[in-house]
Amino acid sequence: MNFRDVPNLQKFEEHARAHSSCEITIDAYRRVREIIGPVDAPAHVVDFNDIAPLNNLKASCAAIEKATRVLWACAAATNHVLPPLWNYLPDYESALQYFTTLSDIELMAVTKEHHLDWNQTGAVPSE
Repeated sequence: MNFRDVPNLQKFEEHARAHSSCEITIDAYRRVREIIGPVDAPAHVVDFNDIAPLNNLKASCAAIEKATRVLWACAAATNHVLPPLWNYLPDYESALQYFTTLSDIELMAVTKEHHLDWNQTGAVPSE
């Protein structure tokens, strides 16, 4: 799978290319690339009589979910979450730990109340 296969990942890739001097963004980009690279792109049409595409779909969904957690950690640490999650900018490692330990339901609750805005021009560390 690559970034262009998923709209949210593609937006992040564009942001990362435009902010190549931001160490946090580049680290997140590399992490996401490592997560999604070994996985096949999500199938557009699934034949429920063939188990292989279903297994591929399961793997691509799991990779997208893991990558999403990295995106949120990057966004939180670089001031690209609206409204902000906290009244301070967390360090990247703490944000990664926070988002990777959230249960799926907790992550859904956070993402329901907040959204990523890669166009926001707030203070971005290391740029």
